[in-house]
Amino acid sequence: MIRQILNLTWKEILQIRRDHFLLLFLILAPSLQLILISQNTAKGLHELPVAVLDFDQSSLSRELITAIDNTQEMHTLLFPASRQELNALIDAGEANIGIVIPPDFHRQFFGNQPEPAQIQVLSDGSNILIGSNAGPVIQGVVGQLSKRYFVSLIPIDFGGVQIETSALFNPTLNFQWFAIPSTLAFITYQVVLVIAATGFVREKELGTLEQLMITPLRRLELILGKAVPAIILGIFNFNVLMFVQTYIYHIPIRGDYLLLLGVAIIFVIAIVGEGTVISVLTQSQQQAVLLVFLFTILEVTISGYLVPIENMPAIMRGLAEVSALQHFMSTMHAIALRDASFRNILPHVSAIAAFAVVTNLIAWRSFTRVV
Repeated sequence: MIRQILNLTWKEILQIRRDHFLLLFLILAPSLQLILISQNTAKGLHELPVAVLDFDQSSLSRELITAIDNTQEMHTLLFPASRQELNALIDAGEANIGIVIPPDFHRQFFGNQPEPAQIQVLSDGSNILIGSNAGPVIQGVVGQLSKRYFVSLIPIDFGGVQIETSALFNPTLNFQWFAIPSTLAFITYQVVLVIAATGFVREKELGTLEQLMITPLRRLELILGKAVPAIILGIFNFNVLMFVQTYIYHIPIRGDYLLLLGVAIIFVIAIVGEGTVISVLTQSQQQAVLLVFLFTILEVTISGYLVPIENMPAIMRGLAEVSALQHFMSTMHAIALRDASFRNILPHVSAIAAFAVVTNLIAWRSFTRVV
């Protein structure tokens, strides 16, 4: 039995090797996809164009503008003359953020007034990353400015409450440390599903499935011979992407890499089962790829890749519990960033393993009935 499976596995590897486009897709495309997505979505705010309407024209307002410009997130390069011009710049997309400094900003900042000095910040809410993070960045700049002028003027300790915050596992709050592991898991899912989903259906289109059926191979051996190459290629891609994550983006792996690799193998087996079901039930590679696309859209929706699971409706949270990708993403963050032990991730591993058993049983039943 082992010999027959190995022979069929070798035949699949040779067939993939002859397909230069597919080979290029399997080796280069996942790494390029991870790099491109990470460069565009995982950098947080960076050099956003800021338009400043300064009615105060004081040394303090100029100091505030310079401090905002010195941040990594923002670049003050537009100085409109009126409120209408400021709104036009934001409407046209030339400025992502608008700041209005009122005429009495300097006086209120240093005066003993019941109301604090105020500035208005207008951010482009059509981009949720800009809309949710622009305000905190400017608040941080204003806080540093206030601290520079007023902390040294109060030498007496009046007591009160001092709050010190620390971000565990990600001390710099680097958005890449969250986004890239999730992207890695998603790309692994995508690649493995495509490989598995086109295995049997490719034989149907080439007319070679009937030849395989009359060979001295049992159906279990035929399924395993098709599954093993997909598993090998999936694990290979996972390791390549982990190399990119670790040595290009310098995201640490605090936990046991062998434990993570073991969970990845179970995850790949689960997705191979899902892809085999698609491959058996479809009649062409076009149909298979279309179903892969639909499943991918569903997984993006329920896995927490775009929207936190806690923010989803109840029915979506229920679907997320049976998503192998969601559990694998959670495992990636737990092991790589939090140094979680096997006991900590046992619920996620159990869910992935159950998904693997169910999908491969369905694949077996579908193959024995359809073929």
